[in-house]
Amino acid sequence: MRWTFLLLASCASAPAPAPAPAPAPAPESASASAPASASAPAAPPPVPSGGSVLIGDINAPKSFNPKPTVEAFKSELVDCYNKARSYTPDLHGKITLLIQVNEAGAVLSVDAVPGGHANDPRLVSCVNDAMKATVHFPKPGGMATVSAPLVFRP
Repeated sequence: MRWTFLLLASCASAPAPAPAPAPAPAPESASASAPASASAPAAPPPVPSGGSVLIGDINAPKSFNPKPTVEAFKSELVDCYNKARSYTPDLHGKITLLIQVNEAGAVLSVDAVPGGHANDPRLVSCVNDAMKATVHFPKPGGMATVSAPLVFRP
């Protein structure tokens, strides 16, 4: 009977140390979640204000005048520029956008001509998304490619 008692006593004492290490990993898992939240700064940095855009001579088919539509889109261009500057603070300079317009005047895509100091993927992507969602050109009389040179300044 003594063995049974000793055996029970040693079994009873074994679980007591087990709970002590269990709470220790809980704070470690909490600190492990801290690095996960440390990766949360993938949220965009604050968007700077200001900025301006100059629109150059736009090339398009002769019977199609897209300049008033691009001019009306100026504030959205500056918004996209400022969003891109939150990631690339020294972003400025020239970029030439190639805007594909279908026969109904809807924007199909916006790309950038290679080169130019302001040729930034975030800027081009933002302009592409914003133009597709909100811009409607007059009917160009078929498919059209608009070449719009822009200069961005902080």
